[in-house]
Amino acid sequence: MHRRELLGVVGAGATGLAGLLGTRTRGAERDAEVTATGPTTRATTTSDGRGFAGVQSSADRPFATISVGTRAGVRNPENNRPHAIRVWNDSDRARTIGLRLVRRGDQRGAALDRRIEFPADGYLTIRLLEPGDYALAVRPGAGTSDGANGTATTDAATTARATASGGTVEVSRARFDCNDSRTDVAVTADGRVRSETVTTEAECPPEVVSRTFTAFSGSCGSADDANVSFGERSVEVSGSIRVPNPCYGAKLAGVAAPSADTLRVTVATTEPAAGVCTQCVGTVEYAADLRFRDRVPRTVEVVHRRDGGSATVATATRGSATATTRSGQTTSGSERTTGGEQTTTATGADDSN
Repeated sequence: MHRRELLGVVGAGATGLAGLLGTRTRGAERDAEVTATGPTTRATTTSDGRGFAGVQSSADRPFATISVGTRAGVRNPENNRPHAIRVWNDSDRARTIGLRLVRRGDQRGAALDRRIEFPADGYLTIRLLEPGDYALAVRPGAGTSDGANGTATTDAATTARATASGGTVEVSRARFDCNDSRTDVAVTADGRVRSETVTTEAECPPEVVSRTFTAFSGSCGSADDANVSFGERSVEVSGSIRVPNPCYGAKLAGVAAPSADTLRVTVATTEPAAGVCTQCVGTVEYAADLRFRDRVPRTVEVVHRRDGGSATVATATRGSATATTRSGQTTSGSERTTGGEQTTTATGADDSN
């Protein structure tokens, strides 16, 4: 067994996309658009431009499945689903095909490097469990192989000999999102390599890859509001949250996506440290910087949470002014608590509310 791959037996193939998009059979006509089973999800197809219409094997399942990587530690797993690659021996003879999979930037070497015996018209599934940029080198040829289970060998008398050198298929990081997707690869009888990628096109929630939150020292006042500004791949939220007295603080309590194009940012009060504090209603100013992987949300809601309750204090839409609910104006605050600002930085979104 290779260190970074897990080989499954027949029948343990990838689920999800196979049922969602279906499997083509020989003689099936190419569809411009494949309709999925979900009521609002469609599938789109991209190909290498050489007339390849996906795997058309007579087999109804892969003869083996190889899983590469692990799902443990994948952030926002529903927004970073695995990607499947199906490699098809488009030939009426069995033969050995070399597969070498490399993940860009991975210093550990190839994630998969094997020569596998493919039955005539058979296909194998590779499941990429971790998001990343991948390159799969496909090299057809005759000779001894690792086999589907690492032990089988190829009979040279019945193996199709390749007359071409194969090819390399790229899978980009963008394929790993909330959609189901797969790449079909065909190795023709003369050794040519063709590919096609099929994916559903559901609108995925925006994904926060990093966040920074700064809470400043409290002061006397009653401001309770927020403002939102949009960048190309960032959102900045600044505001003031009302607190019982200036010794209270503030924290980023949650970043969540209630819908595909809405982000909810929740700021909450924190308990004061022990000690004497000015007896007045206070306000704590804060600033949050959120960075996104692919795109920013269309709408951002800012929620303030304190005393067991919460309220939306601002709603902003790209291209429009922030709609702010103001609970009070800041008063002159010459008295401020000591200690200065507090800054926290984190990677990945917090999906708590």
